[in-house]
Amino acid sequence: MNRMTRRHVAGLALAAIAATATLAPRPAAAQQDYPSRPIKIVLGFPPGGSTDLSARRVAEQLARQMGQPVVVENRPGASGNIGAAYVAKSPPDGYTLLYGTNTTHAMNVSLYPKLEYDPVKDFEPVVLQGKVSNVLSVNPSFDAKTLPEFIAMAKAQPGKINVASNGNSTSTHMALELFKRTAGVQVVHVPYKGSAPALTDVLGGQVPAIMDNLPASLPYIKAGKLRALAVTSRTRLPQLPDVPTFDELGLKGYEVAGWGAIWAPAGTPKPIVERLNREINLALKDPKVIAVMYDTASVPQGGTSEQLAQYAREETAKWGELIRSANIRLD
Repeated sequence: MNRMTRRHVAGLALAAIAATATLAPRPAAAQQDYPSRPIKIVLGFPPGGSTDLSARRVAEQLARQMGQPVVVENRPGASGNIGAAYVAKSPPDGYTLLYGTNTTHAMNVSLYPKLEYDPVKDFEPVVLQGKVSNVLSVNPSFDAKTLPEFIAMAKAQPGKINVASNGNSTSTHMALELFKRTAGVQVVHVPYKGSAPALTDVLGGQVPAIMDNLPASLPYIKAGKLRALAVTSRTRLPQLPDVPTFDELGLKGYEVAGWGAIWAPAGTPKPIVERLNREINLALKDPKVIAVMYDTASVPQGGTSEQLAQYAREETAKWGELIRSANIRLD
């Protein structure tokens, strides 16, 4: 090899090394610059509900904190499965996130014979955003005025009392099934396609009782058109401070919450997940966010990514066991 050839080869080697050095830090730089464009939060449920309102308020606060637009995109259908599957297949770059719920990440895996996503393997947990309780209420004309009276009537008349819910395999249905098992009663589940038609029949006296999401029933409870017997949270709620919990009325350990959390596609870089966790925890302390969540009967949560992962595991085990033992099937 002559001198010119050696010099040429050496030049090419140095150029290759320089190019490699230039390219190597780019992923880290992209993480440091995050976010450099709008972030999308996918919600697998229709707009206008309490979940949607809470997600949008947090998104607005995140946009202010992070300096980029944060938009909520509704992709409803199949108990949230459509939105979850979409995000599971999205690039793991922190720009497409999922507002996942107890259905998408705890219940559906036991309800559907096959999902287009794996709630554990296909997602990185970011943070638990909020919890919404359910409430057991009766028409004011119903004879039972308290939960103990309701349980006594149900035991005296097994299979005779109808209780509405907002649909098969929803959190309200699960709350009712857990109540039946914990209290040892037999009541008839009457599923509706949403809270609105269920409430219409209970308010009209066609069905005496309803297990419903608190945000939907709350206005009727406050107006005296429904009598709340108990809430499914572990502690009393600020929206209904005079309504006891199932737990304090003797059904020890009974707790049901509809919850929402932020998840990123599997493989999203840890620094991005950590940044999102910090920002959402901060947003959940904003007075305006708290006020909107309070108005929709949602309790802000927060915490670490690891805490969300552990909570989702516990919820999956809890509802999977109940679904199997109660032989719950989808419509």
